Amino acid sequence: MRTFKHNKITLLLATATMASFCGSALLAQPKATVNGSSIEVMEETVIRLGARGNGKTWRGSIGDTVEVTFYERGSKKTFTGTLDTYREIGRNLATLSVAGMSDGKSDVRTFVVGDVVSITTVEEAKKGTKPAVVTNTNSDAPSKGSATSSKATENTTPAPATSHGWGFPTAPGPEYDHLPKIFMLPIQGGVGDGTRHNEMKQIGEIADSYGPGQIIIFKVDSPGGLVLEADMIHETLMDLKRRHRLIAWVEEAISAAAFTSFHCNEVYFMKTGALGSATMFAGGKAIEGERLRQWVKKFGDVAEESGHPRALAEAMVTNSEMCSYDPADGDTPPVIYDNMDGKIVLSTNEENLTINATDAIACGFADGIADNEDELAELLNLPHWYETTDDGRKIHERWQKTLDIAKLEIPRLLRQLMGQTGMTNDELKNINRQLTACNKLIAWSRRVGNHTSMMMQIPPMEALEEIKKQLLEQLRRLKEQQRG
Repeated sequence: MRTFKHNKITLLLATATMASFCGSALLAQPKATVNGSSIEVMEETVIRLGARGNGKTWRGSIGDTVEVTFYERGSKKTFTGTLDTYREIGRNLATLSVAGMSDGKSDVRTFVVGDVVSITTVEEAKKGTKPAVVTNTNSDAPSKGSATSSKATENTTPAPATSHGWGFPTAPGPEYDHLPKIFMLPIQGGVGDGTRHNEMKQIGEIADSYGPGQIIIFKVDSPGGLVLEADMIHETLMDLKRRHRLIAWVEEAISAAAFTSFHCNEVYFMKTGALGSATMFAGGKAIEGERLRQWVKKFGDVAEESGHPRALAEAMVTNSEMCSYDPADGDTPPVIYDNMDGKIVLSTNEENLTINATDAIACGFADGIADNEDELAELLNLPHWYETTDDGRKIHERWQKTLDIAKLEIPRLLRQLMGQTGMTNDELKNINRQLTACNKLIAWSRRVGNHTSMMMQIPPMEALEEIKKQLLEQLRRLKEQQRG
């Protein structure tokens, strides 16, 4: 642990997250109520809703108590609280955040304006009504693909529509009723933030609602990331593959993303696809000794269990494991070696293996090459490309939007917490602003989870709670001084 003092407060941060604070700044916010302490300044705000809100316009001020209506997993819900921020990020992207309560706890929700159905000013709140609830406001049932409705709708949900928002048909046609359902989940970004077990579990639950034997396709575009998240992905996919046919469709699968792909019994590449280089690092240094041996074994075990060559997988983990192959010859299939005996060398002792699409096909590892859904459908022996629901794409899109907002908000909040910008001569306002930032970072940490928080350099929850405790104590003492 390292101690950092600023503005009469001791911030206890784990060494691993300290770098995210160094050189950071605090951004003043002309708004908000936090823990009952008001920061005045009302700012005129005009918010124009998108298609979901029928293009309606809300007019009010930062600091107003509002009720936001939105959709979550197919159900219409509301969240009530103080309008905390409104930001126009780009020409077609704006966000708003609302500070309220959820399940009896302080919560800050951030919404993409285009996803909001309505915003209503709550006049009663100005008279002392407590903000704060997330509730269902109607009986709209989720689609059949929704994990939350799978048991209730089983065997009773009508057949899906002929196509969905991405333009793909939802069924292969009545003459192909025997074919399995198809679910596509794009996984994009680092393992731990963009690529997580959470979304894989969600699409698995949706596939489960149609019974066992469905096809789940993971479209992989990831440079790797946290082994801790890879371990959770391992548990999720090992469970899913007991019931469904898992397919990896690889654009880029590096490091922990390669480990993820090896869980699938079938692996298809795009023409420019690459997979491998699964070096594990600890403290910025590649692991060695027993820890390395265990990681090599685990990687090899997963590959072997999925029907992939152990030698190929292990050569991706360490350059001490080498790999070569003999290409197919007539009726003789290709042969992979865990040494240099093959005619074509894939990996030497100079670097870990990263395999391209051409070699992946030639050595027998990949099941085919497809650059689009129609080409993949042909390889899977489907009459054409169809997706039973577009839930997987929606899951991906929603999470990517959340990440985009987080990448804008979290650095700003870290700077605000550190008190390096926007400071005034009013110490009470300064502490309130830091407290606001701390509460929002706690909310973000809960929202995105431990591993994504680590990837985004949010301090550990215990450090944030300690900072909050010290800020509240400082606020109490300052108020006592002012009263005295």
